[in-house]
Amino acid sequence: MRVAYFTESLPPLTDGVSRTLYYLKKTLESQNIEYKFYSPFCPADKEWKDKVYKIISVPFPLYTSYRISLPSFHDLEHALARFQPDLIHICSPFLSGLAAYDFGEKHDIPVVNSFHTRFISYLKYYGHGWLEPLGWNYLRWFYNRGHKIYVPSTATIRELSDMGFKNLALWARGIDTDRFSPKFKDNRLREKWSSDGKPVALFVGRLVAEKDIDILLEAHKILKRRMVEYRLVLVGEGPMRTKIEQTAPEIILTGHLDGEALSRAYASADFFAFPSTTETFGNVIQEAGASGLPAIGAAEGGVKDLILDGKTGFLARPKDASDFADKMELLITNNSLRNSLTDGAFEWASKNSWNIVNRTLIDDYKKIIDIFKKRLNLQVN
Repeated sequence: MRVAYFTESLPPLTDGVSRTLYYLKKTLESQNIEYKFYSPFCPADKEWKDKVYKIISVPFPLYTSYRISLPSFHDLEHALARFQPDLIHICSPFLSGLAAYDFGEKHDIPVVNSFHTRFISYLKYYGHGWLEPLGWNYLRWFYNRGHKIYVPSTATIRELSDMGFKNLALWARGIDTDRFSPKFKDNRLREKWSSDGKPVALFVGRLVAEKDIDILLEAHKILKRRMVEYRLVLVGEGPMRTKIEQTAPEIILTGHLDGEALSRAYASADFFAFPSTTETFGNVIQEAGASGLPAIGAAEGGVKDLILDGKTGFLARPKDASDFADKMELLITNNSLRNSLTDGAFEWASKNSWNIVNRTLIDDYKKIIDIFKKRLNLQVN
């Protein structure tokens, strides 16, 4: 089996899409499956050599660290013809994906896609909410061209189904328990953050408006007014950093962390605070759980699938800073409750293996290819 992937996100980007595809790559190799990525990004690591066809691109207007492919359809067709895929998997709804659809239809190759990011929901955070209906119309048209749409959570499947998206299937996300584990707890880091032993709340993600960081900042203000003592640590970079530094200088900003530094950050906190309402899944929730952190998240999108309310953490009302603060206060002031939820979060997250999740996807690829070949044989005969 040979699979071609089209994506706007690969390492060195560190978002959920690039991490998902990194672990999928490992499973593909363990199964001896030939693959190639077609992307604006080409990782420098040797393990990616000859596995990426780099596409010309321009910066994404809302977040310039990202890029949008501007492929030459002619050159891309020749590159795909050389690779000869049995199946094409589109991970981004942009021009390169349209080229992939055209190639698949022209050469009778099944094309599937996966829904990763609710970037249309980001528009309202940048003053362009009026474009949302047009954006969703485009996405519905784009994704429904494929033979199947893989979605990371049942909550997102329900949402997309209600909006008219067809042929939806679950492709969940796994967790690397070798990388995220309580064993990475760093007492020196913990002392640096909280020398007086106060509980530490952690956020990991881009410091951007669409992560609803304003809700977390408002919850933080509420807790300060209540004189609830704790430490808030934000891991990540983004345009909101300056605002946070100016309005809440007591918040600890680590900047971007990766590798073992990120593992230590997770394991050295007490609980995870994640107010985002735009997640299709929420990989960071699983990373926190595997590190031994209960989580507080917004009861919207994929996060609803990842937090078992009252067992592994708490779900707060979306965009409700007061409710978010109430849930945070529970974990800050009740050590026995926090310890109980810590055990639940670790046990739940540790059950989710990337290899199992991705082998299920590959098995589905095989079924689609077989069905497609049978249909072609019937048409020929």
